[in-house]
Amino acid sequence: MRIPLLDAEGMTLVKLHGIEAHGIWIESQDLTNELMAKFGCSSSRTTPIVFIPFAKLEFIIAALDSLSLSEPAFGL
Repeated sequence: MRIPLLDAEGMTLVKLHGIEAHGIWIESQDLTNELMAKFGCSSSRTTPIVFIPFAKLEFIIAALDSLSLSEPAFGL
């Protein structure tokens, strides 16, 4: 998933917690790490989740539970 609000250059691995009409609720370990560092914490009883409006997403990559092959690796 590319979310410029979280990482302007790269992709971000997140856990999806909910979908609403205008966006998604996600958990991001990178965001959690940043918040912990900012507030001087090493642990928390809660895990932060953040709402990202669909307008702020560039794309989402998901996975199916099926075999995936690299075509170039097999000469295809």
